[in-house]
Amino acid sequence: MGHKTKVKVKRSSNKRFVRIVEAVIKDSKGRVLLLQRSTNNSTYVGKWQLPGGKAHKKESAIHAINREVFEETGRKCVVVDLLKEITFSEKFKGEESTVELSIFSCKVKGSIILSKDHCKHKFVRASKLIKKILAPVSKKALFD
Repeated sequence: MGHKTKVKVKRSSNKRFVRIVEAVIKDSKGRVLLLQRSTNNSTYVGKWQLPGGKAHKKESAIHAINREVFEETGRKCVVVDLLKEITFSEKFKGEESTVELSIFSCKVKGSIILSKDHCKHKFVRASKLIKKILAPVSKKALFD
């Protein structure tokens, strides 16, 4: 992390297109915030992920990350930098999809107040040890 990467794949007209945004939020010790998906989710229950989610149609990536961070943490975020953009193909809800992922470095102040979509949060060192517990998109954000 820390360097901008942009990998683009041509969008196929016969595939569904999904834009996802994720936030790398660090505490004063440099640890990264992860949220654990609750049983209110239909996929990846119990997996850990970076704050973020799907952008709405015609919503900018910046607006989407601000909205998602607020919805999931109860905190307003300040976007510091665009860290990486990746476009890849993935099965999403049984359908082959083109996913455009934007990862932002963000700052928040105050205590985390979780939404119903998450049951726990923690700050962890971004190491390969956490790779096994992450949801697939967060793995791409941190390790690809």
